[in-house]
Amino acid sequence: MMAMSDQGLRASVDLMRRRGLGPEAISVFEHYFEQLQAGALGTIPEDSIEPLGDIQALGEVKVADDEARAALSKTAVIKLNGGLGTGMGMTGAKSALEVKDGLTFLDIIALQVLALRERWDVELPLVLMNSFRTSEESLKILAKYPDLPVQGLPLDFIQSAEPKLRPDDLMPVQWPADPELEWCPPGHGDVYVSLVTSGVLDALLEKGIRYAFLSNSDNLGATCDPDVAAWMVEHGLPYVAEVCRRTKSDRKGGHLAVRKSDGRIVLRDTAMVAEGEERFFRDIKRHSTFNANNVWIDLEVLRERMTAKQGVLGLPIIVNRKNVDPADPSSPEVIQMESAMGTAIEVFEGSEAILVPRTRFRPVKTTNDLLVIRSDFFSLDDGYHVVATVDGPEPYVDLDSAYRFVPGFEKRFPKGVPSMRDCTSLRVIGDPVFGRNVRCVGDVLIDGYRRVLDDAVLGELPVPATSPAATPRDLRTVDEHLKAILSTLEPSPTEWTRLTEALGLVVARDVRSKVDLPGFDNSSMDGYAVRAESLAAAADAPVRLRVVGEVAAGDDPAFSVGPGEAARIMTGAPIPEGADAVIAVEDTDGAASGEVECRASVPRHRYVRPRGEDVASGTVIVSAGEVVGARTIALLAACGHAGVEVHRRPHVVVLSTGTELVEPGEPLGPGQIHDSNSSMLWAAAVGAGASAEVRGAVGDSEKDLLAALDDIVTRADVVITSGGVSMGAYDVVKSALRGKGIDFVKVAMQPGKPQGYGLLTGPGGKPVPLFALPGNPVSSFVSFEVFVRPALRRLMRLTPEKRRLRPATLISGVESYGGRRQFGRAVVSRSAEGTLVAVPVAGQGSHFVADLSRANALFVVPEDVTELVAGEVVDVLLLDKEM
Repeated sequence: MMAMSDQGLRASVDLMRRRGLGPEAISVFEHYFEQLQAGALGTIPEDSIEPLGDIQALGEVKVADDEARAALSKTAVIKLNGGLGTGMGMTGAKSALEVKDGLTFLDIIALQVLALRERWDVELPLVLMNSFRTSEESLKILAKYPDLPVQGLPLDFIQSAEPKLRPDDLMPVQWPADPELEWCPPGHGDVYVSLVTSGVLDALLEKGIRYAFLSNSDNLGATCDPDVAAWMVEHGLPYVAEVCRRTKSDRKGGHLAVRKSDGRIVLRDTAMVAEGEERFFRDIKRHSTFNANNVWIDLEVLRERMTAKQGVLGLPIIVNRKNVDPADPSSPEVIQMESAMGTAIEVFEGSEAILVPRTRFRPVKTTNDLLVIRSDFFSLDDGYHVVATVDGPEPYVDLDSAYRFVPGFEKRFPKGVPSMRDCTSLRVIGDPVFGRNVRCVGDVLIDGYRRVLDDAVLGELPVPATSPAATPRDLRTVDEHLKAILSTLEPSPTEWTRLTEALGLVVARDVRSKVDLPGFDNSSMDGYAVRAESLAAAADAPVRLRVVGEVAAGDDPAFSVGPGEAARIMTGAPIPEGADAVIAVEDTDGAASGEVECRASVPRHRYVRPRGEDVASGTVIVSAGEVVGARTIALLAACGHAGVEVHRRPHVVVLSTGTELVEPGEPLGPGQIHDSNSSMLWAAAVGAGASAEVRGAVGDSEKDLLAALDDIVTRADVVITSGGVSMGAYDVVKSALRGKGIDFVKVAMQPGKPQGYGLLTGPGGKPVPLFALPGNPVSSFVSFEVFVRPALRRLMRLTPEKRRLRPATLISGVESYGGRRQFGRAVVSRSAEGTLVAVPVAGQGSHFVADLSRANALFVVPEDVTELVAGEVVDVLLLDKEM
């Protein structure tokens, strides 16, 4: 392996030299390659660091105007601008995307810099670190601002590139389909090397620029703050990192910490977390701030350090494993050696962090972020800062997968995004198209709409407190409990799945055809391939053509058809060279050799299926958000795909509790019953689209239950228990799991009042939802339908999450508890007029399994209704096929 990896290093360096990369870039690559070769993982174990502790807050920094002006006069703004926005479905520079008031990221950045120059009367250069793919497009946008360039300084420099490596032998990968995909940027830590190799570092210092503010171009909050610049100058700091207070939504973001061995501040990013330590990384109490990736650096110190280290700063390695084609999960896996700009904090002695407000961290990483930024929740002030127009937290937005990529997003908001000033959250399930002047108020859930009308006001209407059937305070409503569950869930990770295993799953990204369909011109008829001109006279009298060959389906004809010639051809066979039409065999004498008599003329292209007529190579054949069906699988297979990237099917483990339970088929002892719940819940989970297994029932022992769960969470994505959640002395689930992250509540419903839900911790800190359902069979089934089924469908991104309510006429009256939502069992059928009618089953008790099996629907009686008479219309949930 060592000799092979040495060969990989030599091959990589040779490629870099041929590409024209400088010696500094090659030295950095060699430095990281040696670490990779030695088995470096690039991780920072939790026991090697301590929390960051108290740091200076920007709000407490007091700076006079002359100090701010002096600091800004020696500062440049450098924006990392190499991103293509592939995560948002873009192919060009992400910074060219319009984000606010018709302005792109780069427009806003340029206007921010120009406003700062005017306000402080300073030169303040702007320089972009581009990739070769973003440079031309970005400079074209900046050309609209003729005052932006600073004499003696370029507007951009190009970041380095390095070969992607094969994991097995560390040789440079080869990808003839797109050779440019054989290369990758070395992470944004490359900015320091590229500043040197491009000559920009020296040019800045020659202009008297001592400091630089570096940030991502997609972070609209990252403006060049004179207070930070002046604080840095005052304290003579070589490097300053901005951090923000961490919330639950920031648990995946990198954080700063103090290394125990030398007391230096270090950055630990997601890819640098040791296996099994994800829970420490996500602990927002222990690590209470996150790295905003806004960096200030003393350029003189940087040059001294780069000179002393011969261009190798020695930033920690990040080993990223990806596919050579990021858009094709089936393409070979590669290793990308990267470094992060923020990890330089450990290289410069005396580096500091500064706590800044969240307003300095407003990245647009997803279309969810894009919606909020474009909305009226934000505006641009006179200095082109993005500022909130109302007090309070930003609205939480979760758009369905159809909106994930910018083209799909734009298509569904053709008249602009909704008003979000009064919105706290917006979740969209499905892919409705939004009209003009839509307004969102409070918590908004859109489930299954095809269209949102112009001027619509979306939001939840409060339930009057004086309602005669108001829910008691110690009860949670059905809607409240479902909302609490769904708020904890994120869609399952995506994975490449073979077509034979993808049925019913949601496609995670657009899929393009790898081939033309058909892949060649072929015949749609048994007959003879000819030149149409050869049969021009056949309308008046038969024409005889010389048969020069025969072509069957699957053949590759080596001959051509000339004037006066024909080739016998079968349906689906390729059209031989020279032929441009097919005459049907019934319009000939059917001769197999010699000459064939043709009794009809044919126009060009008659009975010829042209290449790409059905599908052109490269076109989108399946869009993100589509559910894989039999016809989808046929299309994907025909277009060259053996699999597709989908939201993974969650694996459910079902566990029943109770010493009285016996496996089906086993003899019963005194007081024992067969465990029907496990089989029922297994079937319900599979019916909802998940995979599932049954774990044998456990008795009424806390120790046995906890031991079983410890085993189950190692392989489960979701756990369902039944029984043991009421008030009895042997309700083991409740007693064992209370205080372990599982909440046990009373829900205002009948049946199914006692419910439990929470998150267990699986391998690597993975959250595993646990549903603790009641033990009575009907209660357990209804609870699954109302709570578990929507959760599983959310994990899989299937829409709608909840079954549709359909109106049906009651054949007989029913009574219900006031203040509770009743879910009764009924047999629903269609009347002669085509309307639905519902007959409640005889046994409505929560133990009537036989009556449950006969029911094909649940009828829903609202909380404020206590009685329904025959002939009234009631909402029903159809459990079987749509009627």
